[in-house]
Amino acid sequence: MVRDLDFGVAPNNRKKDLYKTELCRNWEERGECRYQEKCQFAHGQHELRHIPRHPKYKTEFCRTWYTDGSCPYAGRCCFIH
Repeated sequence: MVRDLDFGVAPNNRKKDLYKTELCRNWEERGECRYQEKCQFAHGQHELRHIPRHPKYKTEFCRTWYTDGSCPYAGRCCFIH
């Protein structure tokens, strides 16, 4: 595996590692997705893949959320909202 100094995994491997690890927004909001079986996101809980997280993942509060009342990362933020 090729290493990247900032993120641990090279960019071309990151996409593969994140395949179907979060729900498809179109599927959640509309109940349909134009990409169907080719979609990179999960269409329901049964398709979601678990990815191992760092032991400190979401163990500290998000400063931006508590200071400003919002966070640009929303659900993808690594901190607690």
